[in-house]
Amino acid sequence: MSMVSVPMFDLEQVTDSEKLTRIAAQVLTSSHHILGKKVVEFETKFANYLGVKHCVGVANGSDALLIALRSIGVTANDEVATVANAGFYTTAALNQVGASPIFIDVDSGSLLMDPEDLKIKILESNIKAVVVTHLFGQVAPIKEIVKICKAYSIKIIEDCAQAHGAHYENRKVGTFGDVASFSFYPTKNLGAIGDGGAVVTDNDEIAKNILRLRQYGWSEKYHVDTKFGVNSRLDEIQAAFLVEKLEKLDIWNEQRITIASEYFSSFKTGKVQFLKNTLNGVVHLFVIKTNYRNNLINHLSKNNIQSSVHYPIADHRQKVFEGRFDSLKLPITEESIDKILSLPIYPGMDQNKISHVIKVVNDFEAK
Repeated sequence: MSMVSVPMFDLEQVTDSEKLTRIAAQVLTSSHHILGKKVVEFETKFANYLGVKHCVGVANGSDALLIALRSIGVTANDEVATVANAGFYTTAALNQVGASPIFIDVDSGSLLMDPEDLKIKILESNIKAVVVTHLFGQVAPIKEIVKICKAYSIKIIEDCAQAHGAHYENRKVGTFGDVASFSFYPTKNLGAIGDGGAVVTDNDEIAKNILRLRQYGWSEKYHVDTKFGVNSRLDEIQAAFLVEKLEKLDIWNEQRITIASEYFSSFKTGKVQFLKNTLNGVVHLFVIKTNYRNNLINHLSKNNIQSSVHYPIADHRQKVFEGRFDSLKLPITEESIDKILSLPIYPGMDQNKISHVIKVVNDFEAK
């Protein structure tokens, strides 16, 4: 057994503990711990980074999705299109709102939303909004989806939780739709030291809704003008950490892309297949497809390499729906669920670990 050990992610590589400790101390001595200067600074800098007018920090990525949906007027019984292979996060937000998910199948090469299936479902349903997930860091076919949605006056939410800094035709993801959500969970491309999220938009009215929704529905203190307001604020201390980390995001993204490129050029493919267009933007997860997943997982584990499945159950097959979608067929989604596997990739991953993953995967290929 090899002595090299490769985790799925190593938080130490993106955590300057000494610097972040000093930053935390500054926040603690400021005596302004909720919606203070650091939240405003991060919101401003992240909006500028993306090229969008408004950024509103919230408590986590799930709240960001929920608030994004409500900010554009999605309410109970509305129908919202989404994919079923992205970990149930959007579907959970829809369940909270009381909206009905209309599940769209994915492209077999990229595992991103299939615009052709979206067109079909639009004609069959009464879809009010589409949540477009830029899964694994890949950019969904956003221009095609925007064109389709404009033709039918359908709102677009971009789920950018795995795609901080990803871009298409010199525009960052999060700037194509009506509103977009981000997560700053610690292992994201831009991660806090706890939970955090943001909702971004170019629309002034939607931005007002977001600001009210994140704090009780207040238009001003104790004046509740907006329904469904929650208490969902980005912590001042997490905002301070994110200001520091944002400066390194592009460097970290380049490191991820470099590692992915080495995987692409070094893996012998036969038992392992790549997704297409994985480098169209950034890399959050390096996902492969294989007909031998359990065997490969065991082979990697014996050689001290962690792997993970993102995600093992399609949303429409989750028990919470109690058979509601039993008759729904999403052939590509369902076929890929049993084949996908994520391999380690993260900023600061050293060459020894990269080479070990390549060697072990290629040894499996040779068996």
